[in-house]
Amino acid sequence: MPEHWLVLEARFLTEVYRGAEWPPSPFRLLQAIVAGNRSVEAPGLAWLERQPTPDIFCPADTPEQRYTIYVPNNSDRRKTTGGTTGREIHERRVTGTVRYAYRLSKDADHEEAIRLIASAAHLHTLGSGQDQASLSGFVTTLRPASNAGEIHFTPSHAGKAMPLRSELDIQLRVAVPGSLASLEARFQASQNRLDKAKGWFSPVLAPALHDVVAYSPAGQAPRLAMFPLHLLKPESQGVFRPFDPRNTVVVAAQLRGAVMQRTAGTRIADFAAGYGPEAAPDERLSWVPLPSLGHAHTDGLIRRALLLAPIDSLPEMVELLGVLGADPLRLTREDTGEWVAAAALSDPDDGVFNSYRRESRTWTSITPVILPGDHADTPRLVRNLILKALRNAEIDTGLLADFAVSRVPFLPQAYHVTDYRLKAWKATRLIPYHVRLHFHAPLRGPLLLGRGRHFGLGLFCADPK
Repeated sequence: MPEHWLVLEARFLTEVYRGAEWPPSPFRLLQAIVAGNRSVEAPGLAWLERQPTPDIFCPADTPEQRYTIYVPNNSDRRKTTGGTTGREIHERRVTGTVRYAYRLSKDADHEEAIRLIASAAHLHTLGSGQDQASLSGFVTTLRPASNAGEIHFTPSHAGKAMPLRSELDIQLRVAVPGSLASLEARFQASQNRLDKAKGWFSPVLAPALHDVVAYSPAGQAPRLAMFPLHLLKPESQGVFRPFDPRNTVVVAAQLRGAVMQRTAGTRIADFAAGYGPEAAPDERLSWVPLPSLGHAHTDGLIRRALLLAPIDSLPEMVELLGVLGADPLRLTREDTGEWVAAAALSDPDDGVFNSYRRESRTWTSITPVILPGDHADTPRLVRNLILKALRNAEIDTGLLADFAVSRVPFLPQAYHVTDYRLKAWKATRLIPYHVRLHFHAPLRGPLLLGRGRHFGLGLFCADPK
């Protein structure tokens, strides 16, 4: 099934939101749909509570106001003369929509999403009981991207165990299987809270079942799991074995062969060879040689490499690390079998690794990007292919501010695109370019785009400035 997305758009009719968290959590959204339908059995709700956590797009500028209101205290028996209780109100002005994007993985999901859209239309408030809202939805084949003036929050794949990284990171409640049953039980219990025989005592009800997930602004959330490697001379005591960066694909193939040899016969062998599951073929291992960087006079030779995979493949990466062990991998020539280098696990805080891992608004290719298409004869086609490459790497295209392409390198450590040795792809035409990307917000590396990204082509470094 081609990639599809369910997008639910919430709009605040009075442009006021008084909920405790911002943006409104996916669990709050589920509660609001239940309230609008006055039932936990509305079509699509049982499917919604089982879905992975969605991406959230919300307005970046939401002016805040805090004030206190006083309400009659009807639950404190010590205040028999009509006492009041102060309630702190946190109010936001929201002029745009809040979008929740759920990835649909199979045909049955598409059918359930259509049913949920009909139920979602019954939502009437989101936030406090005063925050009038409407909710609409649609299914699209285009990966949702942020618009100008929006923040795109992505869920952490480590769940609530992921420590918050900055003041922009947030923790939001999300639904889990059993949330709807918990909401129904809580509602039924609330019907008998006031009991004259118990002195009109109203016990506090337990919160409904949910989980908590850390969300990060798109671009700053971890996208890749990786192992850093030093490429050393055979049987040496920590002496680097340099390689010509124009042979990036050759070095990557040698590294792949070494990993495959070490994992042969193990449960992780297919993953180590670069094969992802049928349902998610991009959840696979990549072998990425790293040209040396650091200052203008660095020679750009390959002395390091990364084994990396999407963060969704973190369990496989942990298992791979256990199989590889502490012994260095043996890189050999494909034609002669000569041992040419040893790849040993290294310190991830190495300065060269940081040139590829840190956050930056500007990223420049150190190896050429093979654009994912067969024709790029106009600037419009080039832009479309760059946007496609970003989507293939699961990067929000709305973050892209500007870009530049060239056949000649932007960096002194790189070479003309025709100088690189390329593998024999089945594409009718290869379109290599050096690319410089400028983003509206900092993007966290590593960044690899285009065809050949699993073999080190399309590798970007953070702004050398």
